Amino acid sequence: MPTPTEASLRERKKAKTRQRIVCEAFRLFGENGYQQTTIAQIAEAAEVSPRTVSTYFPAKEDIVFDVSAGSKERLVSSILERPEGKDTMTALREWLLDEHKLVEEDRDLHICQQVIIESDESLMAHQHALLHQFEGVLAAGLATDLGLAPTDLQPRMAAAAAMAVFYLLRSEGDADPGGQLPSVEEQLELLDHAFAFITGGVTALRDLQD
Repeated sequence: MPTPTEASLRERKKAKTRQRIVCEAFRLFGENGYQQTTIAQIAEAAEVSPRTVSTYFPAKEDIVFDVSAGSKERLVSSILERPEGKDTMTALREWLLDEHKLVEEDRDLHICQQVIIESDESLMAHQHALLHQFEGVLAAGLATDLGLAPTDLQPRMAAAAAMAVFYLLRSEGDADPGGQLPSVEEQLELLDHAFAFITGGVTALRDLQD
């Protein structure tokens, strides 16, 4: 049985290998295009075997979305495991701010990820499916706030409005000639305006239930 030190070294080695695969894949996607880049080319650039790449990433699209891996799980935890007295919109705002901090730790890589996604229709479809899953999590949390089922129209409407925040921030980045995301201050202002609007709507829906 490996010692804790040996296990820690092994995990760090795996993390470095995974990061190297992602970085080299992103470079190749940028140079040659996502569809034109093969697993074999990524493996050669990362100095690993194609089997190693497939072990870490069963599908090529998994490489692209690895940068934001864990985001949905953190959202689920923030909303569905929130303490009593904290509403969904407060939990969502806190989650977004925490995610923003993670993005800022490697801003260039996240910008590169979005450029790659927006260059390929299949990746855009996959991202849309992920955002739809996020919307389902929000609907479940808002349904609890409203005392309704997640499938009812009201929490689904509120969740759809909340998801507009994500699209709004992305459209702001697309409007920038350099493809840059808004500044932290601009993002917070947009978030606060959006959440004030959505929270007001949720409150009105709750009042209608009483």
